[in-house]
Amino acid sequence: MNKFFCVFLLSLMFSDVFALDASSSMSQPAQMRELCKKIQELEKKITKLSAETELLSQKEKTFAPFIRNIYEIISRCFTLLFDIQRFSDLLVLTQTDDKNDFVKCSIIIKNFSSYFKSVNSQLEKTGAEISKLKKDKKAKMQNLETSMTEYEKLLKDIENLAEELAKTRVENTIQNDVVYHLATKSESLEELDAELEAENAIGVLKNTKVSTELTLAYPVVGKIVTEFGDKGANNKMIYHISFETCSGALVTSPANGLIVFSGKFLNYGNMLIISNGEYRVFLYGMDVLFSSTGDVVEIGDYVGRMQEKTVDDPVIKMELKKSGEPLDPRHWLLETIEKKGKEKQ
Repeated sequence: MNKFFCVFLLSLMFSDVFALDASSSMSQPAQMRELCKKIQELEKKITKLSAETELLSQKEKTFAPFIRNIYEIISRCFTLLFDIQRFSDLLVLTQTDDKNDFVKCSIIIKNFSSYFKSVNSQLEKTGAEISKLKKDKKAKMQNLETSMTEYEKLLKDIENLAEELAKTRVENTIQNDVVYHLATKSESLEELDAELEAENAIGVLKNTKVSTELTLAYPVVGKIVTEFGDKGANNKMIYHISFETCSGALVTSPANGLIVFSGKFLNYGNMLIISNGEYRVFLYGMDVLFSSTGDVVEIGDYVGRMQEKTVDDPVIKMELKKSGEPLDPRHWLLETIEKKGKEKQ
C-alpha cells in the first residue's frame, strides 16, 4: 500500500510536467499555427467587443437629450401645479358658489396628476434602461481589457517563436538569387508572374511536396471590401479581393504552397507570392513580412503583420492567377467556408 501511495503522489506531482512535455513535443511550425489561430480568434472577439462597446456609447448619448427634455417637462409640471394651487386657493378665498369652477379645477388637477404619473413612469423606465446600459458597457469594457491583455501576451509569444524559427530557417540561396533577379528586371506584376511561371516550368521554383489542389482561406480576420470584377480607378476592372482588418492584425497564409517571392516590389510595397505549382496567390499590403522565399507554408502559418496605428482600418489585397490568367478567389474561399460548416455539424 505504501509503495502504491508513493507512486500515486509522484504521478500527481509530475502531471503538470508531463502536460508541458506533451505540448513541447509539438513542432515549432505547428506551435506557431496554433498561436496564430488563437490570436485570430481573439482579434474576432476584440473587434466584436469594440463594436458593441461603441454601439452602447452611442445609445448612451441618445438618452442625454431625452433625459434633459423629461426634466424640463417635470419643471413645467411643477410650475403648472403651482398655478393650479393658486387657482384653487382663489376659489376658496372668493367663496364662490359656482360649482362649475370647482368641477373645472377638479378636472384640471386630475388630468395633471395623470400626466405627471406618466412622465414619472417614463423617467423611471428610462433610468432603469440607462442603468442596465452602463452595467453592460462596463462588463464589455472589462472583457475587452482582459482580451487585449491576452492578445498582447500571445503576440509576444508569436514574436519570440518567430525569432526561434528564423534562426533555424535554412535559406534557399538558389531560389533567393533567382527571385531577386526576376524581381529587379520585371517592370510589372504580369511580367513577374510570367517569369515565375517559366521558372516553375523548368523546376527551379518547384516543390514536389506541395499539393496542386488549391484551398483558400482568409489571410486576416476581417471583411471583404473589394470584389473581383469591381471597377476601380479609371474605370479599370479589379482582379483582386481586398480584406479590411484591424491595425496590427496578424496575416496568415491563405494557401498551402511554396513562397516563390517575398519582399518589396514596385509600388505594391511588401508582397508575398505563394505557389502550389499550378496556381499562384499574391498578397500585398502588409507592413511586416515574416516568411522568406523558399519557405513551404500551410494554411494558417504566420507570414506577416498589417500596419499599426493607422487612421483607417488597413487593407490587404489577395490575387489569384493560373498560367497568367486572373481568377476570382471567392469561389475557393466559399468552398473552404462550406467545408468548415459541414465539419462543425
